[in-house]
Amino acid sequence: MKVLVSLWLLLAPLLAWAEPTVAGRVEDSEGDARIYDDARTMRPAKAGEVVREGDSVVTGADGEVHLAMADEGQIAVRPNTRMRIAKYKAEGGSGDSSVIALVQGALRSVTGWIGKYNPKGYAVRTPTATIGVRGTDHETRVVPEGSSEGEPGTYDKVNQGATVLSTAQGKTEIRPNQAGFVGLAGKARPRVLTAVPTFFAPARFDRRFENLHERVRERIDSRRNERIQSFKERRRQLDERRSLPSGERQRPPEAHRSGQREQWQERQRERRERLEAGRPDSRLRGDGGGRRLDERSSGEGRRVEQERRGMAGERGGGGRGGEHRPGAAAPGGGGRGH
Repeated sequence: MKVLVSLWLLLAPLLAWAEPTVAGRVEDSEGDARIYDDARTMRPAKAGEVVREGDSVVTGADGEVHLAMADEGQIAVRPNTRMRIAKYKAEGGSGDSSVIALVQGALRSVTGWIGKYNPKGYAVRTPTATIGVRGTDHETRVVPEGSSEGEPGTYDKVNQGATVLSTAQGKTEIRPNQAGFVGLAGKARPRVLTAVPTFFAPARFDRRFENLHERVRERIDSRRNERIQSFKERRRQLDERRSLPSGERQRPPEAHRSGQREQWQERQRERRERLEAGRPDSRLRGDGGGRRLDERSSGEGRRVEQERRGMAGERGGGGRGGEHRPGAAAPGGGGRGH
């Protein structure tokens, strides 16, 4: 049991950090819109709901969801769509990535700092193609077989910037006001269409995309720097917890939110100093630990004192039997007869 407790104390801070990465939040939602986690647990895609790496967003015929991503990017999930946040990391470094799996339906994406600083880490993947970006506002649609919308396959339209439509057969760059296409069979090289398909029509949330590309570009540098500093602080706190003795490895109680982080850190420093100085600390032994230690010490002292007094008494008794001290009464009252 002690081994299990020690392992838990060691791993608890790391497990707390192992939860799925927050990828963004629902900014707006209408109609039938749901979010599923990896365990297939469903929750409504309501405004303010957090979306994480591994989550899927599913919309019905009247559903649409607008996501504000952690890297300041924006995604609009269109009706009749199934998409999954396959991979996401937005810490501001070279390892940032955003991989969206679009199974069916359509989405529009304005990329954030991942698309600007690490475009190789950004991709929209469909059943037939992979779409990369170069600082982009683009729309992707997967048309299933038998649809009246047009030839089945993957379509991508560029509003600003550029995308690269890739398959095993090759890749094609799509520029503003163009649309690219890859057939469902995926046996032909991606190509640029002669005209943009009519299904790329404005949707309900497209009013949010007016000048959005420019607004995002204005703020992503400052937000990225804030993110970098935030993760540096989190790593520092994690390193500090790892350096503590196992009994001290608890997370600060939401200290970064409540404003008590400095007080918590001061308490940890004081406790470490006590440990280093070898001074007793009843909080580290459990309630009453110091009291029990004092009781054991005082009890041992009383026992020694009682033994010492008993030995002194025995020595005194022997003296009374062997010799008469001046002024002391003789045993048996014989002294009173003289």
